[in-house]
Amino acid sequence: MFTDKLREGATGPAAKILFGIIIVSFAVAGVGSYLIPDRNEEPVKVNKVKIPEYELENQVRLEKNKLERQFGKQFFEQQMAADENFNNKFKATILEKMINDEVLTQLIARDGIEIPAAIVKAKIKSMPEFMVDGKFNQEQYEKVLAMAGFQSPDVYGEALRNDLAKETFLKPVIDGEFALPGEVSHLAELLTENRTYTMVNVNKAKFTENVTVSDKEIADYYEANKNNYLQADKVKFSYIYLTSEDVKSDVHYTDDDLLNYYNLHSEIYTVPEKREISHILLTGDDAMEKAKEVKAKLDAGADFAALAKQYSQDPSSAQNGGKLPAFASGNQDKNIANASFALVKPGDVSDPVQSDFGVHIIKLNTIIPATSKTFSESKDDVIRRYVKQQSQEVFLDKRQIVSDISFENPDSLDLAAKDANASDKEHPSETVKVQVHDYIASDAKDLPFPFSEKSVMDKIFDPELRETGVNSDVIELGQNAFVVVHIEDYVPKTPKKLEDVKDEIRADISAEASKSKVDEYVNGLLASLSKGESLEKEAASGMITIDSPRTISRLDNKVDEEVSKNVFELAHAEKGNINFGRYTAKNGDVYVLILDSVEQKTEQDASRDDFLTQQISVMKSRADNFVLIDSARADAKIEYNRTKKYLKTSSDKGE
Repeated sequence: MFTDKLREGATGPAAKILFGIIIVSFAVAGVGSYLIPDRNEEPVKVNKVKIPEYELENQVRLEKNKLERQFGKQFFEQQMAADENFNNKFKATILEKMINDEVLTQLIARDGIEIPAAIVKAKIKSMPEFMVDGKFNQEQYEKVLAMAGFQSPDVYGEALRNDLAKETFLKPVIDGEFALPGEVSHLAELLTENRTYTMVNVNKAKFTENVTVSDKEIADYYEANKNNYLQADKVKFSYIYLTSEDVKSDVHYTDDDLLNYYNLHSEIYTVPEKREISHILLTGDDAMEKAKEVKAKLDAGADFAALAKQYSQDPSSAQNGGKLPAFASGNQDKNIANASFALVKPGDVSDPVQSDFGVHIIKLNTIIPATSKTFSESKDDVIRRYVKQQSQEVFLDKRQIVSDISFENPDSLDLAAKDANASDKEHPSETVKVQVHDYIASDAKDLPFPFSEKSVMDKIFDPELRETGVNSDVIELGQNAFVVVHIEDYVPKTPKKLEDVKDEIRADISAEASKSKVDEYVNGLLASLSKGESLEKEAASGMITIDSPRTISRLDNKVDEEVSKNVFELAHAEKGNINFGRYTAKNGDVYVLILDSVEQKTEQDASRDDFLTQQISVMKSRADNFVLIDSARADAKIEYNRTKKYLKTSSDKGE
């Protein structure tokens, strides 16, 4: 949701920030409509409301960034290795979430729920993402919105309004569920149950020691399985890659332009008035009374620095006579700042002032007047800022031109580059270039940016682009970069030569042979266990390794998650007996789990039960939420675009 984007913008590295671009779609009238391929880019319609492809791409990128930060950069490579269709499934899952959000938005609109602008404004001003030193800061607000990809505060405000409407709509569902005492106690029993198990690991290496593979077996296996040993397919393509840095040379300006920028942003070049003070801090229930006593001594002529050393409970300043560093009014506690800036001249002392830290007596030491840099002094910085700002606008203009022209003229990128370079008739440029990349293999590693991006490689090897021979759509690469590709030539996958894969085939044949032997051996182990026989003899032979018994609970996070899951799926055995099961790990290792004992001993724990009560209520609320969304989906007309490869195996809902 948009709040996830916001927090990405507020805390994540700028290179990972997503940027939403609205691509204007249009139809070309007359003969042109017969010349341009029909490219329906929208993946789905919900009651005739389109969910655009670019919004889906943004959400996919956001979710990928979150998962990569949580599980590491290799997460998606590992998933793709396990399932070549993982990327399509991941994208389809994100789309389903967006459909759920849209049907809920439409349901809320029909119910007439509206959030007043005042509530939205108050919410924005209370959000920590937009605060500096505990206070709302307009510059921070705009900075975070820009990093998160919101094109304007109005766009963000509308998104926040929608989110608040959903919270209001769902509040009765969230607040209406509760947990029964029996449910809490049953869940507590499950969570605190201790299970003792023994893990038996099968040494696979023992089953490959005597496996021999002849050259004839290798040749026969190769002929039967050629398609398993393929040379990666390759693509040659042309492309336009552009960043906002590339177009800085296309920014032209006069001194008047710079002066206008300087005047509009004068606050950047102004250092506000500061005040240097000393204070005496007093804390405790009687702080105000003590402060009045100290103030009386000051009024009688006592030395402020001496009293600060004697009475102040701010150890960092007391020994220095209570002196604090100079500060501007917005960079200090509100009450302290107000009292400090109310003092007229150096030497003035305030009455006792209450703050979150205690009670203060403040003495004004120095007034540091506000200062401003002249336009001449600031010119270099003005140029830098102006060029940076304008280059973003030039970049957006050129990106839109490339997007439009490459769509209207799908057979080549040349005209798109030409028109983008001619966008400023007074200053034509050669910034936008069509480049040709030599053949690149689909399994290539360590590619330079932008070809290291999965979204770019997906387009380069997109069979639809290859078959139609058209330009790709604009591929967004964050806020300040994009790429468009056109496939020039394609070399399909071809079988590798037998000599190049002999060792690989030998290993595959050995693995298949050992797997069959392992299966047979493990079945024998299970038969022995079912008869109550010991496995010590097998352990002594080196065929298996028996770990020491281990006791775990469902809350134990020091055990492999898959092993823990399997342990707790084993059924309880009758007293004096054991239960066991055979499992295969993700890496192919085979192991047997023996459940030795189960101990249920739930102790009273009020804080735990309060937590479980809350969690059960949340789970019930989520279930209600799913029912609500399923009902809304059932009443909606959801039309999927089946030309999208990530939707070709999805089943329509609500049609």
